[in-house]
Amino acid sequence: MQVIVPLENGFLADQYGKYAPELWRDANGPTQSFPVQVQDLPAQTQSWALTLLDFDAVPVAGFPWIHWLVTNLAPEQPKLAANASRTAATLVQGKNSLASPFVQINDAQAAQLYIGPTPPDKTHDYQLTVYALDQKLPLENGYWLNEFYHASRGHILAQAQIDLPSRA
Repeated sequence: MQVIVPLENGFLADQYGKYAPELWRDANGPTQSFPVQVQDLPAQTQSWALTLLDFDAVPVAGFPWIHWLVTNLAPEQPKLAANASRTAATLVQGKNSLASPFVQINDAQAAQLYIGPTPPDKTHDYQLTVYALDQKLPLENGYWLNEFYHASRGHILAQAQIDLPSRA
């Protein structure tokens, strides 16, 4: 299984992160999700999912920052277009770190969509993991990351991970 995300000069394109133009930002940060393509899903795949986490945020925030969670994607559609987080009505998306009571942002919609990288201290590597699953998971919009891990246990056929550097 292979995951493909276009990079520019080895980095996630600026339009998906800290240097996104105003058109693709709101008060919480960058809003336009990047395109993702998955190749060579196992034949038994019934759905696929992704997580986008920033473990380089631990020294800054005290915990890994969750940027995007999506599950129950159809294997017949192994591509997500740019901005799918906000334009693909059928995506089942989980809560990002804006939902944390420690962050104190009261925007329920933004808390369960893509929120782009804004590394505050240095270039961060954002870990994108794609999971091929043997079933659709019993999760609905607004699920938590731990709920995904519990629901996917025993159902992961394969997984692939890439690091997406985003500049500070």
